[in-house]
Amino acid sequence: MDKNIATILLASLIERAGREQAIGIMSSLERQALQIAYQALAGESDTTANPTPPLQPSPAPLVAVPTSLVTPTAPEAPPIKLVLDAINREKASDPDVLMCLDFGTAMSKAFASVAPDEYLDLELGAAAGRRGYTLPSSVFIGDDGKAYFGFEAIELSQGLEGSGRERLDSIKGWLSLRREGNLDGDAFLLQPALNPIAACKLTQGDLIRIYLAYLTDMANVALGEYRVGEKVVGRHVRRRFARPCWPDVAQAQWADKLMRSMLAEAQVLADTFSGRWTGGIDVAELKTAVEQIKVLGKRPDYLIDVGIPEPVAVAAGAIADSENLRDAFMVVDVGAGTTDFGLFVSTRMTDNEDDGPRVFQIPASIQGLMQAGDKVDGMLRTFIAHKEKVDTSDNSGRMIMADLGRRIRGLKEVLFKSERLEYALADGTVGHVAMDDFLADETVKRFGLAINAGFKKALEAVDDTWLRWLAMDGVRLHVVLTGGSSTLPMMKALGEGMIEVRGFRILRKPVDPKPEWMDAVSGELSAVYPQLAVAIGGVAEAMPETLTAPPVFAGAGGRTSYTAGRLQLAGS
Repeated sequence: MDKNIATILLASLIERAGREQAIGIMSSLERQALQIAYQALAGESDTTANPTPPLQPSPAPLVAVPTSLVTPTAPEAPPIKLVLDAINREKASDPDVLMCLDFGTAMSKAFASVAPDEYLDLELGAAAGRRGYTLPSSVFIGDDGKAYFGFEAIELSQGLEGSGRERLDSIKGWLSLRREGNLDGDAFLLQPALNPIAACKLTQGDLIRIYLAYLTDMANVALGEYRVGEKVVGRHVRRRFARPCWPDVAQAQWADKLMRSMLAEAQVLADTFSGRWTGGIDVAELKTAVEQIKVLGKRPDYLIDVGIPEPVAVAAGAIADSENLRDAFMVVDVGAGTTDFGLFVSTRMTDNEDDGPRVFQIPASIQGLMQAGDKVDGMLRTFIAHKEKVDTSDNSGRMIMADLGRRIRGLKEVLFKSERLEYALADGTVGHVAMDDFLADETVKRFGLAINAGFKKALEAVDDTWLRWLAMDGVRLHVVLTGGSSTLPMMKALGEGMIEVRGFRILRKPVDPKPEWMDAVSGELSAVYPQLAVAIGGVAEAMPETLTAPPVFAGAGGRTSYTAGRLQLAGS
């Protein structure tokens, strides 16, 4: 093997190992490249020699046994003694510490602050025994009767195709499907594909509590790495939680109340099972503990502060820095699977800096688009495959595509960061992609148009009176981009130039919501800010009050006055 090819293969492998906790199957060429590196370090001169001794082949991936061939048995429910420290203490362990939990659809995050101006980054991945700041929002219930969490859930559920089994991924989505009641009745029992243990019935409500307990414990572990004064930060700190921006007021109130109670219960579960998550926990134990908590009659509610709408958490810094009495913000949250839009208006009663802003959510503008970062991953994978004429009809081509799929997210980030990507496929093919060539691809251009159309659709959903105000001289629509895929070029374009909606010409202005204190943080933390923006914004000392705006803008038809460079709209 040529040294240059080996170098590229090794760089790719190292990148995978550094970015992912499970790097997948190592190809034969990657093993060969590793052998060359080993020989070089050992001082051997013949870097093209066959490996001696040969490296052992990679272990086969774990394949789930089809449920039709196995009859899972539930372990007997053991006696569980709840750890009630959180209830017994009745006040926060560190009154100056505030944490924000961001329970995400795909990945969960957390951040903390110490009043008045200290910030604690919480590496949840490291707390779980891996690395990084994020934690997969996944649970897998194995045929062995155990529930596995986060990274383990993903690893142990590989190869489920055709097995009749599924991993629990979009747990948070259950909160978006109802407006009242609870998630604990028979109507919310998990199906056998999700929970194969027939003797241990689990509901959606049970799983939300259990995952929140896992997230809470990982955040507690990460917090324990810090000291405030001479004292290690305790497990029972005050916390906010980020929540979606539901357009329905009744649903938002219901979900907010439910999340508050479940997060309080989750702290008791976290204390009870702390240190036991790795390797899985018997579902019978988890179910027994949850049922005990439901009948306690008391929760550590003092720990739960308020629920913060995710877009407001992100834009809080930009809103606080606003110089106008009234400003408009379009928050665009670009995740892996969806891009969400929401229009907000901040207002101040006076131009006094001590007069805190209020934020009005315009419900009609809350829109979602099933186009996001994963779509770009797929397009880049296809672009490379077409460029190299990969034949997906044979085993070699399928192996190349599978290997490329495991690495594509990291390759995408390299491409958009350096504007050029050099890659090595699993068969040894080496090539490169220029960012301009990829962006010029017709499929990519259509994707960009779809994203812009989603932005426009969010504005088209609001009343003309709002659009008329947005189109006035001196008014700018401030665009705040957040989410792991928000740095993509087609996303950045959403904050630039003019957009016309039903004849109203609206000028857009990009706004960086990153707080000033982050200018002094490490490059590693700064690089992942888009993913942590909600959790970081959620620990701001002061959060704007969030209200629901009326369908019609009351000030649009009245007189307009300007004062000292600050735009003030006065209604009739």
